[in-house]
Amino acid sequence: MSEVLDVLGPRIQHLTELSDDQTYCLMKGEVGPGVFVPIHSHEDRETFFVLSGEIEAWTGDKWTVYRVGDTLDIPGNRKHAWRNSTSENVTLLIASTVKMGEFFNEIGRPADSVPPGPPEPAALQHFVEVALSYGYWLGTPDDNATIGLLLG
Repeated sequence: MSEVLDVLGPRIQHLTELSDDQTYCLMKGEVGPGVFVPIHSHEDRETFFVLSGEIEAWTGDKWTVYRVGDTLDIPGNRKHAWRNSTSENVTLLIASTVKMGEFFNEIGRPADSVPPGPPEPAALQHFVEVALSYGYWLGTPDDNATIGLLLG
């Protein structure tokens, strides 16, 4: 199994090899208490299966709670966001594209080397640069505030 990567709060571990763009990428994700993923979109389809805990997802119109055994399938180019408002870790099984797996590898850092707390400005800048180079859309602070996520 591959190492656990911190991707600005959430943690990702690849369960399948990143071989070519014709295959899928299977990952295990962990979202700690209070951690959120701001609104964004990308052409990659993502499917999430909740293994433990409870997480909220915003997929274009409202926040919906997903619990153990629930599945959320997000088509490509759909704006979405995540937040863990509970005091428990959430564990997810994630299926997506190899491109998405490569993106996580490029922005991620070994989890055991990342200090607790919010990401450092340099890590955020690196994330934005890489996300834009992949063609991903990132919501503005106002976009995020509209759905209840406060950045910075």
